[in-house]
Amino acid sequence: MNFSRDIKHIIWDWNGTLVNDVHLCVSLINSILSRRSLPEISQDTYRDTFDFPVIDYYKRLGFDFEKESFETLSNEFIGGYIDARQTLKLHSGAIEALNFFRQRGLPQCILSATELNALNLTLKEHQIDRYFKTVLGLDHHYADGKVYLGKTWLEQNHISTDQVLFIGDTLHDLNVANEMKIQCLLVATGHHSKDRLKTENTNVLQNLHELIDLFKV
Repeated sequence: MNFSRDIKHIIWDWNGTLVNDVHLCVSLINSILSRRSLPEISQDTYRDTFDFPVIDYYKRLGFDFEKESFETLSNEFIGGYIDARQTLKLHSGAIEALNFFRQRGLPQCILSATELNALNLTLKEHQIDRYFKTVLGLDHHYADGKVYLGKTWLEQNHISTDQVLFIGDTLHDLNVANEMKIQCLLVATGHHSKDRLKTENTNVLQNLHELIDLFKV
């Protein structure tokens, strides 16, 4: 595909793709593990383990949902994330990429498993809300449902799937893009390692600077 000629709409994932939050997620999950006397994990292990649905990822880490609910763990994690979110920074190249697409007149959308109100607030805090024509987030904190949101957005706006590019950082993002029948590029600076991304997709970029280069070809 000629990205420069064919793509008319950009969809961004948020966590790990635009915002650099892997280190915070590792720190939070290790605190939760430690409070339950479960073994902590390294960042490399996290990037090879984290996945959707999140409940299955929690089970792999050893959490016992017969002792406490998934909602309890999710709320504990989200509470810590919200408290620390203002310490997070965007990935290198994020602002440049957002500016690049805006200058080219391509509408940009956020599609995230983050709760919608929290997502809108976070975009404003990072002063990048002006880049997005549409912000799609969930109505709860349990990190599911991106496919439905994305498909509904395409249908309601009568957007041709062959004109849309989804930019993410996990194999889940690739699966979402496949379900939506749109193109996908994955960036290896987020929640899945480059080796893991490469197992199912050849369109893996080292960073967001490489993304801009693709459109300049």
